[in-house]
Amino acid sequence: MAENPEKRQRTRKALADALVTLCEEKNYYDISVQELCDKAGFYRSTFYRYFETKDQLLREIEHAYLENTRRLTRSLYDFRPDAPKEQADVFLKELTADMEYHRENARLCRFLLSPAGDLYFRQKMIESLVETVQTNLQKQGKFDDRDVHYHVNFFVSGYIATVYEWLIREDRTPEQIAGFLLDMMKRPNVYPIIGNHELMAIAVLDVIFNGEKDDQPASFDDML
Repeated sequence: MAENPEKRQRTRKALADALVTLCEEKNYYDISVQELCDKAGFYRSTFYRYFETKDQLLREIEHAYLENTRRLTRSLYDFRPDAPKEQADVFLKELTADMEYHRENARLCRFLLSPAGDLYFRQKMIESLVETVQTNLQKQGKFDDRDVHYHVNFFVSGYIATVYEWLIREDRTPEQIAGFLLDMMKRPNVYPIIGNHELMAIAVLDVIFNGEKDDQPASFDDML
């Protein structure tokens, strides 16, 4: 008999929650599947019914995070520093919704964005940015690859660190931190680039806010 979808979702959510909780207590790489199962209240056989390894569970959590942020910020694909007020208001509204998602899922987001978090996740974001930035600049005929990796690493690290610091401090509303991030993106001196700094900023925002361009749905959309 087929498993009840609601039960399946509850079980996967419980395992994901247990992993996040354990990661607040110790290093991810020191967590065993047995510890994860004990924390979630399941047998190991239950875990392996859904996942081959804890890394697979982590990758699905990370993918769901990226999909959710993409879903909440679709219009930011068209971000322009000089956008008219009506469009700028939409940017702010969507980014505020994204920051509300971060606040409502603060434990998860602090885990994913932490300096001590999964290096694979951070590196995946950076690699995706580099590829997308290069593609966009090449289309415009204004690509100079001498400094692109430095610029992208600088921006991504700054964005992640800013959101993470906000989640730790909890000293601003989602709308205030969203406004701060957008304001920083409008400043040419914050993210200079040879040839066309605004084009680079737009390409970076595209990936950060909209994720990788694939059609795979988030398996944890309703969980996170």
